[in-house]
This record gives sequence, structure tokens and C-alpha cells, in this order.
Amino acid sequence: MAPNAAGSSSSSSTMDPLTATTKMAKAIMSAPTGNGKLVCTILSAYDLPDGAVPESVTMSYREANGRGSNGYNEISTGPPAAKHKDHVNSFKFGGPDSAANQLTISAPLPVLFESTVTFTLKYPDASKNLTSTCTIHKTLRVNDTQWLILNLDPVSGSAAGTRTPLQSSASRISTSSSSTEQPTLRLKLRLEGPYRPEIAAVINLMNGWFNAVDIISDNTVGFVSDIPKNVPAVKLLLVPTVPLATVAVAALPILGGVLIIGIPFFLPIFLIVLTLGLSLGAIGSSVYFSTREGRTRIQHIAEP
Repeated sequence: MAPNAAGSSSSSSTMDPLTATTKMAKAIMSAPTGNGKLVCTILSAYDLPDGAVPESVTMSYREANGRGSNGYNEISTGPPAAKHKDHVNSFKFGGPDSAANQLTISAPLPVLFESTVTFTLKYPDASKNLTSTCTIHKTLRVNDTQWLILNLDPVSGSAAGTRTPLQSSASRISTSSSSTEQPTLRLKLRLEGPYRPEIAAVINLMNGWFNAVDIISDNTVGFVSDIPKNVPAVKLLLVPTVPLATVAVAALPILGGVLIIGIPFFLPIFLIVLTLGLSLGAIGSSVYFSTREGRTRIQHIAEP
């Protein structure tokens, strides 16, 4: 019985390589993403029902499973910094860089990403309070910033979780034919958090590649641009280019005839040269678009 017991213990302590690799891959893909941070900058409140000055704006979040119906980590801004001159019953809550109008909630990133955030515009008279909600995973991506315009409703008549933000700061809110403007809250929202290990590794690799290309390209461009100054004799190499170009143009018909006659023989060579040319072109393009100038062009093309 002893050998069987020893054999069973040894088999339990060892693991099939494929199973071990699968478990490791699942562990990496499901690795916790750490704590996240939801940063909100309250900009202004527009078209409020009356001229009463609000006390503050509060922010809290409710988890996707319904926990925290009364709001977790409710935090509050200070009172408005000023009243808008060009809008009736509208108030400004400081500039984008003001700490008094910035709200921050920290929690596990998966919880924050699936949560619903509630914003409440509070008055000394609680019956005048206005509220709006925003579902994070429908509005934000991780490490992404959005400027939002949220409709505000009376607290007593609002249906939590049913309101959706109007997208982007350029949106025009009034779509109804009513003469009464919808009260709105304008804010900047950002969800911060660490990337998954595999995503972070790819980003670090790409950043290292871009830094190396930038260093090499800067030194190469400087060296090449200084060659005519440091070696004036290089300019003499331009003298024979004109006769060589003339001979090349005159020889084009002869080369064309030779290629037509010998196309069965030159076709494999042509395909090899074409493949090498396309490969070199692809490598050169990837290197160029990795440079600072190339990345700038790609950015302009990719912009909406």
C-alpha cells in the first residue's frame, strides 16, 4: 500500500503542463486591476428653476448589485464661486483647476466601472434639491476624460438610474418646445485606474520603442544635416548625377524591350524584388510612423 500512497501523493503534487499554462493565463487575464479613482470637476449649473443660490453639489455612487442605495462616500463641493452674467439662474463652481469644485471617490476599479453615480444640487431648502445620475460603464472608459451635460430633476420625482447624460460639452440641450429650460449640471468626469498586467506590458514596450526611435532619429537627423557643412566635398557628388540621369532615361526603351522578351525568365526575379521592396517599404513605414513626426501625422489622421 505504501507505494500506491507515494504514487498518489507524487501525482497530486505534479500538474500537467497544459493545465498549469491554462491556469496561469486565466490568473493573468482575471488579475485584479487594483483601486480606481473617479475624479469629477463641477463646472456650472445652468437654467435652475429660480434664483436661489445652491449650497453645494454632492457626488456618491451605487454599486451595480444595488448596494449603497443611500450612496457610498458622499462628498460635497463648496458653494458656487459666482453667478453667470449671461444666463439667468445659472452659477459657476470655479475653474477647472480649482480644488474647491473637484470631487474624488476611490474604490475597487471593477466596482466603480459598473456603478451608478448620483449628483445632487443641494439648497438650504431640501425640497428644492435637484439630482441626476450617470452610469459609468456607459459613459467612460478607464483613463478617459469626458465633458458631460446632465439633466437635473427634482429629487422627489426623479427615477434613479434612468437618466442618461447628454454627450460632450458641445451638445445643445434644449430639444423640447417648452419655453422652460431644463436645468442642467455641467462637469468634467475622469475614471482613473491601473491597466491589466498584459496591457501595461504592451504599453511599456511600445513606449520604450518610441523613446529609442526618437533618440536615434534625433541624432541621425542632426548628423546628416551637418554633413554638407563639415564635408564640403560631398557637394561634388551632385555633379555626375545629371549625365547619369540622362543615360538612365535614354536606356529605358532598351530595358523595356529586354524585359518584355525575357519576361518568363525575369518573372521570378521580379517577384523576389517586388517582395523585398514591399517588405522594406513596410519596415520603413513602420519605423517612420514610430518617429515623432510620424506619430503626429497618424494622430491627425486618426482624429475624428
